[in-house]
Amino acid sequence: MPELSMFDLPHNFGDYTLVAFIGRTRGGILYQAIQQGMDRSVFLELLDPDNAEGVDVEDFLMKARTRAAVSVPVLGTVYEASQAQGYWFVTSEQLGGASLQSMLDRGQTLSMKDLLKVIETVGTMCGKYERLQTAFHVMEPRHIFLDDKSTVRLMNTAVPGNFHEEVSRAQMKRLGADLLPLVTPDVPGSTRMRTLLEWLQEGQNGKPMQWDQVMELVAAVREQLGLSPRATTHRYTVPVDPRRKSGAWMLWTGIGLLGAGAAAAAILLLFPREETPAPAPPPAPKHYPDFSASDHTEALVDIPDVGQLIVGAHEITLESYRLFLDQWARLTPELREKYSHPDQPDKQTAMHVPEDWEAMWKAATTPGEKWKGRKITPRSPVVNVTFWDAWAYASWKPVAPGEPRYRLPALREWMALGAMMNTNEKGDKTLVIDRYSNDYDLKTGVCGMASGVMEWTSSMEKDPARVKEPPGPVACGGDWRQPGITNRVEYLRSRGECRDNLGFRIVRDVR
Repeated sequence: MPELSMFDLPHNFGDYTLVAFIGRTRGGILYQAIQQGMDRSVFLELLDPDNAEGVDVEDFLMKARTRAAVSVPVLGTVYEASQAQGYWFVTSEQLGGASLQSMLDRGQTLSMKDLLKVIETVGTMCGKYERLQTAFHVMEPRHIFLDDKSTVRLMNTAVPGNFHEEVSRAQMKRLGADLLPLVTPDVPGSTRMRTLLEWLQEGQNGKPMQWDQVMELVAAVREQLGLSPRATTHRYTVPVDPRRKSGAWMLWTGIGLLGAGAAAAAILLLFPREETPAPAPPPAPKHYPDFSASDHTEALVDIPDVGQLIVGAHEITLESYRLFLDQWARLTPELREKYSHPDQPDKQTAMHVPEDWEAMWKAATTPGEKWKGRKITPRSPVVNVTFWDAWAYASWKPVAPGEPRYRLPALREWMALGAMMNTNEKGDKTLVIDRYSNDYDLKTGVCGMASGVMEWTSSMEKDPARVKEPPGPVACGGDWRQPGITNRVEYLRSRGECRDNLGFRIVRDVR
């Protein structure tokens, strides 16, 4: 049986809506999700029924209970274990900031101050696991989060069983290796930090280090660099023998410490660089509609010369697109890139907010209000979307287990489908989707092909009127300006074009 992949699942699990795939766990899959009732982002770990590790439901729930019992401020809180759609899942607090993994992927480096905080936090947590005699999995870069206020939080990796010192030692080695690429070169403390990270991996003078030694060295580096000590001082296990304190300072001999004057002059370089604030996301809706029900219906159509195709029964609506915008704003830049078209120039930063979106949504949700003189509702087709917007939506939208992903129709598919429509060439001049309108084909169950809005396709075609120009994007169908035409093709100048009569629908192949 094929392995479950990103969104090869129902997108709703009770009160939770999947947003993005994060990675695999032992026996499960980790997602970012939204808890609709609380309007908050969470981590959702799903038990894979066919996991190769052989983790059963009882093992999965026991791990959740173990983690819920470890209550430490630096750890994400476990919310609940539940079952929906035939799957067991556990939800927990989504940690703020960025994971070390995302920083590594971007080639980012950290200040000495932040690196020291990460080491202290992970070491303190290892001490907590030891005091509780609780087993844990080694924390990887994806488990460690750092926000813009230099706060370090950790995902809970506790598992049933007894604490083993070799796992804590393995954590030390892993941390030393993971942090090394994050050291900012040629700043005060970089030589000392690299030496410390190498000792975490290999030991000092051939002897493995203990966490209490590491904590002493971290404190020494803070003092040498003029950094203030942590507000709360954590001791790994028991108080250290005072006779060892002087020995810790001796460990730094021969590293080539910078002179006091040079270190003082470079203090400003130690603090994190300011980040350019990301574009403000659109305001979150008060209600997340379930587009798996009435808002997104689809039909299996046998199209001549094309074959079977699962077609959206209508164009993507404002309320469906609103949910997409809210969830897209919560994705990491790396996930945005995965959902974007390969040719899109701003894959990691594009927010996909249509032009005049707020006015459009306000008119759709305010009784008696109109947008550009036309009555619209949340179930009207979304317009002012570019090709990039439509592509991203189709790539993002979840599918059921094992089903092909959504996409935009090709020109040939759209035209063959439009030729099947029996709408009496009337069309509909409104911008409201209605199965009882005169643009609803009873045979296929598809509406809006001859009215409402024109629709983006995935094709690039040569414009017969501009034969010397390269192929360009294509839109099809009738709209509220020229209703009643199902064989209309318009050759557009750019994939970035947006208009108040241009939207899209999505399709997917039959498995």
